[in-house]
Amino acid sequence: MKLDELARGVPGAVLEGNGDAEVGGIAYDSRSVKPGDLFVAVKGINSDGHSFLAGAVAAGAAAVAVDRPVEVRPGTPVLRLPSTRTGLAELAAEFYGRPSRHLYVAGITGTDGKTTVTHMTEHVLMAAGIVAGAMSTVAFSVGGAETDNTSGQTTTEAPQVQEWLRRMADAGVRCAVIEATSHALVQDRVGACDFDVAAFTNVGHDHMDYHATWEDYLEAKARLIELAAGGADKGIEKTAVLNRDDPSYERLSRRSISRRWSYGMTTAADLHPLDLSMTASGSRFRLKTPLGETEVSLAVPARFNVYNALCAAGVCLAVGVPIEEVGPGLAGFDGVRGRLERVDLGQDFSVFIDFAHSAGALASALAELRPFTRGRLIAVFGSTARSDHDRPGMGKAAADLSDFFIITTDDPLREDPAEIARDVQSGVIGKAPGMDYEIVLDRRAAIKRAIEVARPGDSVLLAGKGHERTMQMAAGAEPWDEREEAEAAIRERSR
Repeated sequence: MKLDELARGVPGAVLEGNGDAEVGGIAYDSRSVKPGDLFVAVKGINSDGHSFLAGAVAAGAAAVAVDRPVEVRPGTPVLRLPSTRTGLAELAAEFYGRPSRHLYVAGITGTDGKTTVTHMTEHVLMAAGIVAGAMSTVAFSVGGAETDNTSGQTTTEAPQVQEWLRRMADAGVRCAVIEATSHALVQDRVGACDFDVAAFTNVGHDHMDYHATWEDYLEAKARLIELAAGGADKGIEKTAVLNRDDPSYERLSRRSISRRWSYGMTTAADLHPLDLSMTASGSRFRLKTPLGETEVSLAVPARFNVYNALCAAGVCLAVGVPIEEVGPGLAGFDGVRGRLERVDLGQDFSVFIDFAHSAGALASALAELRPFTRGRLIAVFGSTARSDHDRPGMGKAAADLSDFFIITTDDPLREDPAEIARDVQSGVIGKAPGMDYEIVLDRRAAIKRAIEVARPGDSVLLAGKGHERTMQMAAGAEPWDEREEAEAAIRERSR
């Protein structure tokens, strides 16, 4: 695409220099610039792309985009933008032909459950004959073909988002489902996506190092409703799907959008379950919605998955799935890797893997397993190097809700794992070390220890790593597979 053609499609862009320059790609990291790329100088938390313009040009950038006065090599075309952060999304969308305007797009946000709702929605759409795509923490999916998300980001940067949307549109996808974090919404990574549905799980107290207050965090999430309400018209009603049982509902429900559906456990919600019955392996209920009723039999356990199913059902109905297709679609969903994933090799105790890596998520997972645990509830968990997670709160959750637990390591990066474990331990009150809990810093040894002490009827929760395939250590990323480690420990115990 010629630079002047690209500039014409971006609001507020002013081109200086040769508009005939050919742009072969959009780059925001000077280290990844290829010859012919347009380098967009974005200011991040730790660095500013404007400081790396010379390096980008030396690497072959055809042009640069900036939002403040800077000096560049003479003859280099410059695209001046009101904001390169917002401009990055617009430039990427324009470069890839505004793909979100050629398919329905649903955004899923919230603190917990986003990944499950994303893939649950994708599954129901596919089961109903609607070719779907998904972008999540776990994977990128196009028409059922999955690629692991190894980026380390739940929602990738705008060029990757737009590239995947282009792939989906080219592959005949009719509806894309995007897991959107608060960071992605604030940083405009999905800013140029024309959403049709904005769906919310819950809004807890995560990422408080990035958002000054819970209200700021909620405002970041609410941006998704604005994006949906203002998105291009594709012939379906713009819809917000909100959790009526969550504290966020009152504020989110005030946001202007054409249609608003609520979901929850009571009849006050637009989508709610009737005759709900739950077992250790799933649940059954009759789903009542504004568009009719359907029988649902979920093959994934826990009350929070009933909420996830209600949310996914709302999204699917909003994009045109007939109500009679929703129940069977939900029934065929067997879960997401690393989300309360059962490890069953025929042992007489239960083992679950979950991504729970915050105090609230750990408490929720333990609380869900308790009613279906005949024996003891055993937890293995650690805290990451990220400072926004409540380490003492994780210790308190384990002390309050499990019978025995092991504090271990989880992505310490350059922090001392022993110091992180001590931070977690500081929240443990009324429990005796060596009797009620242990600290085993080697995660493989911690999992082996939990499997060793498990008795018939016990439940073992391995929390924190979930679907992840690496352990982030001081020396770099090391290969890690939580399920593989759990299965190895079970087999060793059985010998």
